[in-house]
Amino acid sequence: MSVTVKQDGSVIVRASNRASIRDIEKFVESKSAWVKKHLAAVEERKTCFSSITDGRTVLIKGKEVPLRICAVNAFGDNEICVKSVKNLKKLLIDNLGTEFLNLFEYYRNLGGFDCGGVEFKNYKSRWGCCDRDRRIFFNYKLLMLPEELWAFVIAHELCHTVYMDHSRQFHKLLQEILPSCGLLARRLKRYSPICSLY
Repeated sequence: MSVTVKQDGSVIVRASNRASIRDIEKFVESKSAWVKKHLAAVEERKTCFSSITDGRTVLIKGKEVPLRICAVNAFGDNEICVKSVKNLKKLLIDNLGTEFLNLFEYYRNLGGFDCGGVEFKNYKSRWGCCDRDRRIFFNYKLLMLPEELWAFVIAHELCHTVYMDHSRQFHKLLQEILPSCGLLARRLKRYSPICSLY
């Protein structure tokens, strides 16, 4: 049996078909402190980013700036203007995408990774993905996060071009490429409400 607390605060319990309701309830009760702790963390993250999730502000490389609905799309250090939040993806990629891809190339060359291509997508529950053809897709909302978290997700996905799982070898390679990966993985969790936006 297992229990998971999702980024949206939902709690998922998995059990085999043979498990009795009583056994499942007993298991959930034994994990109640853990569930409460993780639900509190979800609520704290939501509160921390409330002005972003309600559309008043947006993060740009970790810095919170006002987000305005305007007649034109405009990117600035102190304010972002968009005709609609649907325009935010293009605006971020146009203004920060090259910088992100330069960092991608740095880590690609550093580890000698063979990659089948790279592009931005709009994911709701992941920061990146590497498919079996070693093509890497990044959530464009990564551009909202601090650059050291770009590095973590880039290195993580590049390591998947070698190991498609999260095995010991995968983590060893990631540690070699980015020694601070453990700390950065914990920091990335703080930004989970951003991932599901727009």
